[in-house]
Amino acid sequence: MDEAALLTDDEIVALCAVVGRPWPVGLITVGATTEEMVAAGRRGMRSLLVRQLASEAADGSGVRPHEILTRDVMGFLDATRRVGVYIAPASDHSVLAGAAVTAAQTSGGWLLDTVTAAGVHALRRASTDESAGAVIELAKQAYSGTLFSSADDPAAWVCVVRYGQGSTEVIAVGKGSPEHGWDPSLIHDVFRDG
Repeated sequence: MDEAALLTDDEIVALCAVVGRPWPVGLITVGATTEEMVAAGRRGMRSLLVRQLASEAADGSGVRPHEILTRDVMGFLDATRRVGVYIAPASDHSVLAGAAVTAAQTSGGWLLDTVTAAGVHALRRASTDESAGAVIELAKQAYSGTLFSSADDPAAWVCVVRYGQGSTEVIAVGKGSPEHGWDPSLIHDVFRDG
């Protein structure tokens, strides 16, 4: 297993700009408008250069990110499927509103992107069990009530698990909901299928 690469949302946007493709899942600190993406890409590229995670290309034609970062970002972009969980308002499950975990299956195994509410990504290679466990753990904390225990209104938040073809299957997990419970083995099965 490789060590995690810690990257900000801005740096993710910059790395995607280098390869000419958008990041396939939401970013907590960067809006989806062209203006916000361009500004984030500039900030991110400057940050990658300062952190020495990218360098000027030898032929002077631009910037070249570190090859391991490029490999992992490309793996995430080219993933054959993704399974993710993120915090959202209970009133709108489509809104990314906090921490998130997304596992992406690549030809070389799984990549795990764990994101804080501040938009800091820990992107690393992980086993099938580690990837499933990370997704399930966030949802378990939501179901038990520990994830939202410090919120003024814990019922206002849920963890949304997305999986399936195009991530179209959705389970929203809040404290004690769904009322009939939820079965973590379903998520384990998703990771083992395919």
